[in-house]
Amino acid sequence: MLIVEDDEPGYRFYEAKLKKKGVRILHAANGNEAINVFKLNNIDIVIINTMIPVKEGFTAKKEIKEIALDVPVIMLTAYANHDSIRKVVKSGFTDYLSKPIETEVMFSVLKKWLIG
Repeated sequence: MLIVEDDEPGYRFYEAKLKKKGVRILHAANGNEAINVFKLNNIDIVIINTMIPVKEGFTAKKEIKEIALDVPVIMLTAYANHDSIRKVVKSGFTDYLSKPIETEVMFSVLKKWLIG
């Protein structure tokens, strides 16, 4: 799993919760790093903050999907209102997680896309 998050405390939160479940996690702090990490590793799912530096999340998602169309890319956002959810669907994200993240919701979304 690749987590693209520029907020270090936020990333550490996800890392702690996911590692307890035995999930192998890679981290990128911006869109360019995300593309490079994705290209160099076998990634089965991506969680990406849309508001990241260098290359924002929508652009990075587009490039990831050009590399591997079938990999789920989950948008991480603090702005989960009706309009932003519609934007998620229209822009090709697989799903979304809204901040602050509830652990049970995160696991439910990941399970849905990893197990089917």
